[in-house]
Amino acid sequence: MKSLLVLVMFAACAAIPQDLSGKMFTFPAETNTAHVKLNTLVQDFGAVTVCHRSFTDLRRDHALFSLSTPINPNDFLIFWDNTNKEIEPHVRDRKVELKGQDYKLNMWHSVCTTWDSQTGLVQLWFDGQPSIRKFISSGLKIEGPFMIILGQEQDAHGGGFDMKQCFIGMMSDVHMWDYTLSHCEIQNYVDELNFTPGNVLNWRALEYEISGRVLLENKYLDETFKMEPLILLAMLTLCAATPLDLSDKMFTFPQETSTANVRLIPSRQNLSAVTVCFRSFTDLTRDHSLFSLATPSKDNEFLIFKNSGSEGFHLYARSVFAVVIGHEYKQNMWHSICATWDASSGLVQLWVDGIPSSRKFTGSGTMAEQMIIVLGQDQDSYGGSFDAKQSFVGMISDLHMWDNVLSPCEIQKYTGDSNFPDGNVLNWKAMEFKITGRVQIEEKQSKYSSMCNN
Repeated sequence: MKSLLVLVMFAACAAIPQDLSGKMFTFPAETNTAHVKLNTLVQDFGAVTVCHRSFTDLRRDHALFSLSTPINPNDFLIFWDNTNKEIEPHVRDRKVELKGQDYKLNMWHSVCTTWDSQTGLVQLWFDGQPSIRKFISSGLKIEGPFMIILGQEQDAHGGGFDMKQCFIGMMSDVHMWDYTLSHCEIQNYVDELNFTPGNVLNWRALEYEISGRVLLENKYLDETFKMEPLILLAMLTLCAATPLDLSDKMFTFPQETSTANVRLIPSRQNLSAVTVCFRSFTDLTRDHSLFSLATPSKDNEFLIFKNSGSEGFHLYARSVFAVVIGHEYKQNMWHSICATWDASSGLVQLWVDGIPSSRKFTGSGTMAEQMIIVLGQDQDSYGGSFDAKQSFVGMISDLHMWDNVLSPCEIQKYTGDSNFPDGNVLNWKAMEFKITGRVQIEEKQSKYSSMCNN
């Protein structure tokens, strides 16, 4: 590395806040002692955003950011679980698993984590790409005294370090706010544009204490951080009594549960053909239900079900299923999904991101009984018998349902978010629904949404 300035090595302290612009902390060895303590005057918050950049070649578990209090050693922790290949945010000693990050070795990565006590939702932004929003802990602020540590994971307040969880590598540009940043502010941080410095921790005015072998050096960057234009989630007050225009909104299912669901109220009941289209975003790799329509005699009257791994989809009509494989269904990306069925032929077809499957036979005959339509769960009985291990965790938006089979051209228009006919059975722009359990209505965060104005 060129032009390195070694400022400190052992038991160093910056009592006066230092501008660390263009600098980084280097943690060069596996140890249960070396760390950097970050000091702040803020000692309670009801929301938080932490952003940092890190560079490592570690192939084991390691802590990226550790905030403890005397009551909770993991009051706010960002932890990489190498076995499961996931980042695990902890809040108030509870954790969630966020999968799908492309956490490559020997590269700088930009990591931002947000949490809000009112909703209890946590979200990760990895190199500008958002995770789904998951529920972790709500209702209570995090209150100090805080101990904020880089380089180690605190199993006790200010200590309890394990060298097999220590960080080895470089860390820079650490900022912390006592509120959740907007998506545009996170984009500006990722792209190193003009952003508001942290008001809890500010890399440009940082008070810190170094213990053990940690170096402060000139920063070496080899990556330009980029981000797709996205719209940040913002909480709404929900109302389920009358039809609502949900344009630019989405349902967020933030946790695995056997109770939370959204029941959609259709405008008609007897169906001799069906098209259902929606967009979904998840990091699930297990089985999960995407759309469940049940009648008293058939719990899988019309079901769109994603199987684990590469096993594709099960598409049910009249409780007879077809296996559909070959579609690319990546984690942490919005996907456009349409499914069609015709009663006379019994043929179903699945479209994922505008790509059609082969047409397959399932069940024929009109759907003539009273329907219950559910998002977030798979109905194993009429309106119930939910299984948490088949629940949906993520975001769903733009759902429409028709009593006819859309043409390929109409499906392409839906996929491209261009001019398409609204659903006449379910219409996202005039949706009647009932929410049960922890489901949020939020502003849609999507590649189909408008760009930030920098």
